[in-house]
Amino acid sequence: MKVKDESINVKLLECAKAEFMEKGFADASMRTIAERAGVTTGMLYSRFADKDEMFRSIVGEGAEKLYAYFSEVQENFAALPAVQQKGEMHSYTSGKMCVMMDIIYDYFDSFKLIVLKSAGSSYEHYIDRMIDYETESTERFMRVLRESGAPVRTVRRDINHMLASALFNGVFEVVAHGFPKEDAMEYVDAVCEFFYAGWDKLMGLS
Repeated sequence: MKVKDESINVKLLECAKAEFMEKGFADASMRTIAERAGVTTGMLYSRFADKDEMFRSIVGEGAEKLYAYFSEVQENFAALPAVQQKGEMHSYTSGKMCVMMDIIYDYFDSFKLIVLKSAGSSYEHYIDRMIDYETESTERFMRVLRESGAPVRTVRRDINHMLASALFNGVFEVVAHGFPKEDAMEYVDAVCEFFYAGWDKLMGLS
């Protein structure tokens, strides 16, 4: 069996990335990608079934690394005793957010594609997945505190979801606007401080 030359895949993905950056996923053309790479469309389709497979091949590594870390952080926090969750919720989150930003900036172009160019692809709702996870984790956190006897106010689920959406879409603004990493870290620290104070107030913890 003839082994495919993987260097061709690298070139194809470079050309696909340029096409997605220029036009977005929905308007990108497999034919144009093939032309950019100097291959036939038949050659392109022999290696990638469709645009979405190409898009996943470009953004998948960074996207899945970030989501895996994010979900691990959520589950590890949920495993802590209630008193520790209450005492460390802000400091725990701050440290982990720094690691998340490291991952985002290690794969900056991938996240730029996801944030700005993914409509119509299987990564179109990537940030929504994180928002939903955050919403569930916050519900769980409040439930754990109430069960431990802490006087935590009930926050409506729809408000919880809106705040999670504001947080994550706010964080990913650094990608949309191309912030240098140092500026991004300062921005995200400020956003987190804002939400810490707001959540403390809503839950009656301050």
